[in-house]
This record gives sequence, structure tokens and C-alpha cells, in this order.
Amino acid sequence: MKAAAVSTFCIAMMSSAAIAEDIQARRVSFENLGATLIGTFYLPPDYRPGERRPGVVVSGAWTSIKEQMSGRYAREMAERGFAALAFDHRGWGQSGGGIRFKEDPAEKTSDISAAAAFMATLPEVDAIDINGLGICASAGYMAAAATGNSNFAAVALVAPWLHNRQIVEQVYGGQEGVSKLIAASREAETSERRGQPRTITAASMTDQASLMYRVPYYTETDRGLIPQYDNRFNLASWEPWLNYDSVSLGAKLDKPTLIVHSEAAAVPQGARAFYALLPGEKSEFWLDGVSQFDFYDRPGPVTVAADAAAAHFTRVKAPRQIGPQDRAAIIDTITDIAAGADSHQWDRVRNAFAEDVMLDYTSLWGGNPTTLAADDIIQQWSGFLPGFDETLHLVTNPTITSLEGAKATAEADFQATHRIGSDLWVLTGRYRYELVKVDGAWKISALTMTATQENGDRGLAGRAAERAAKIR
Repeated sequence: MKAAAVSTFCIAMMSSAAIAEDIQARRVSFENLGATLIGTFYLPPDYRPGERRPGVVVSGAWTSIKEQMSGRYAREMAERGFAALAFDHRGWGQSGGGIRFKEDPAEKTSDISAAAAFMATLPEVDAIDINGLGICASAGYMAAAATGNSNFAAVALVAPWLHNRQIVEQVYGGQEGVSKLIAASREAETSERRGQPRTITAASMTDQASLMYRVPYYTETDRGLIPQYDNRFNLASWEPWLNYDSVSLGAKLDKPTLIVHSEAAAVPQGARAFYALLPGEKSEFWLDGVSQFDFYDRPGPVTVAADAAAAHFTRVKAPRQIGPQDRAAIIDTITDIAAGADSHQWDRVRNAFAEDVMLDYTSLWGGNPTTLAADDIIQQWSGFLPGFDETLHLVTNPTITSLEGAKATAEADFQATHRIGSDLWVLTGRYRYELVKVDGAWKISALTMTATQENGDRGLAGRAAERAAKIR
């Protein structure tokens, strides 16, 4: 990991410079809803003109600006080969906007969407591979911006502050405390319309009326309390912030999502509730004993979180890089095994296998994985499956997870129904396939079944074997 070579103050003043040794950075601007937003765009040390790199839009914690944690993570992503953008939201830092210092989730979500659309226009960025990295409060904003938005490929949420009404009341003094803050917010909103915004100090070691009194990071001059920091908070922020149910956003998020968090950081219960709602591809990485603020700038947690985000973005990109011919051939091979077994077309099944195949059914039967010659597998299956009156192996949602040269991996959900008379044995779960390309054709060299649910009579397997022996 390379360390920054100049101060964050110098970074903000440069229109084009090299930081963290060879990282390239330049000032950029884009428009959203009549305001000019200012950002810093980072390119990797090894970037060469004409290349298009995967992109990352980074947004930070509440009240923050681009020279704080969002800029730190943008530089980290550039070190890992990404083109990255950190920017000031409307009303913050160097960006325009008539209303200043207001933490408005809807407005910040709109700004993130505009930032992704802007990145898609840059010649250095691969427009179909732009990702979102949201830190703390921006986890919710990033999730909302990415949902249903074709400009985003994947999302990573670091130290996410995700709350609902229950968590809000736990944090902000119960129903009474929340009601008082919302009342103050409405008064501030009225005053704002009269041209008299009501703001307070955001962070202070001495002002007890500040938003974050004696809070780490924001009150430390060698961390978040930098000269560029606005250090103001508009009291009209309270109502939109407290009424924002960011936990529920998980149910709608349609992008592969990573959460990096710690039980020692802020509202981990919100992150867990959000994660449980995610309907699609998701992963989580929980660190031990890392505080919310240490995720912002401490080298250890930042490195781990940035590595995890880079790996996530790279991994979910793999299926999009696979050509249509290989994709179709791999899915056909997967289908041949299921459909061929049901129809007892053993030549079709054999043709889908490599010469030797590792079979792992330990989640169902226990024991250890075994490697068998493909001909031996066909002999076993053909001496067993015909003993059922009917089998139906439904393989759905096939996903090619990697392809490198002549090797590939894929996954698929399955439901396998086995019937003898009126008796059923039904399994559901997931298959993982390893494939190799042999003479231009994709063959399965390993098959792992993970059974997640079993219904009916497992004893049908033994009955089928006995019946099949008599048939033969």
C-alpha cells in the first residue's frame, strides 16, 4: 500500500497532480438540478491514455466532504486499478447549491445518481462497469441511487449506518426525543424559507450544543477536522434524516452488494436487518473490534475494506465479460446433465462430463468427495434413476461466476423431484460446477451439490436402486 505524498489540502487545490506517488488526480465538475458539483477524479498509477478502467463513485458519512473519508477511499480504489470519483454534495464543500449544510437523503441520493451518470461520460471509465461505494450514512443513499439504475454494476457499503424507525428511537432519545428534533427541524425549515437558515457547529470539543460533541475523527485536526471541512449542520436536516428508513431499501436493491462492518461500529443491527432483506447476490465481511471512525481513516480497517470492495467489484464483473457463445455452451452443458438424466439419455449426460469428475454430495450423504471416471458415473446413475417412476431435475438461475482460458465455474439453483407411485422425495439447493474446455467444448470436471431442504421419503433412493436392478 502506498502512502499519500501530499496533504489533503493540497489535493483539493490541484487541478491535476500525482498523489500517493503516481496516482493521477484532477478536479472535475458536473451538474445536478441546477447546481455545479465539484469532485476529484482519481486514476491508477499504471493508467495509460486510451484505456477504460472500471469506475467507482464514492460517498462518505454525514456532513462530510470529498477531502475526508470519501477521498481516502477513492484513492484506495485507484491504487487497486479503478477510476474513482469523490465529490462534494450540493450544499457542501466546494459544490454549489442554495441550501447549505443540509443532510437530506433524497437530495444526496440524486447527487450520487448524477455522479454515476457523469462518470459514464468520461473516456477513462468503462461505462458498463461503474460501482458504488457508500460509507456510513451514504450506505443508504448509495443503495437508493443504485436500485434500478443501469449506471451501477455493483455496490459496496462500508461501516453502513442504516436505520429504521425503531433504531432511530433507540439512538435519538425515544419517541419524545425524535419528536423534539423533528419539531426543531420544521422550525428551521420555515426559517430557511424566510432566508434565515439555522445552522450549528457540526463537531467540537468545547461546544456542547454541537451536533457531534467530543466525537472522534471529526474533532481531531489530524483526522477529520481539516481546514476544508464545513463543520456546519443545518437544523432542517433532522426531519428528512430521522424519517429516512434506509433499512427497508435492502428489499429493493437489485445490484450485487457487499457489506463491510463491525459489531463495534455504529448500529450493526441495521446492517444485519438490511442484509437479510437483500433479494439478490450478497456478501458480508465483519471485522472484530473496529470502531465506526476507524473505518474512516485508520490504515488497517481501510485497507481491509478497500481490498474487500475491490475483490467484490472484480468478482461480479466476471460474468459480464463472458462472451455469448461460451455462456450459451456452458448453460447447455449444465442443462444436458439434468435433462439427460431425467430422460435417461445417457450419451447426452456422458458427453457433458470430462473424462474424470469430482462429485461432492456430502451435504446430503456425508462422507467425502470422490473423483470418478465419467463412464463409472454413467453406470451408477443409469443403474439407479430408472428405478423411479419419474424424476424431474429443475435447474434454474444459472450464473457463470468465472472464466479464465479453458476453465470456468458456474452455479445454479435446483429442485429435484423423485417419484415412485404417490411417494415423493424432493430436494432443493444449489449446484456448483467446474468446467474445462476440451476440443472446443465445455465439459464438467467437478460437481458439488449443496442441499438446503429435503422433503418426503429418502428411502425412495434405495427402492429405486432395487427396482432398477430388476428392470435391467
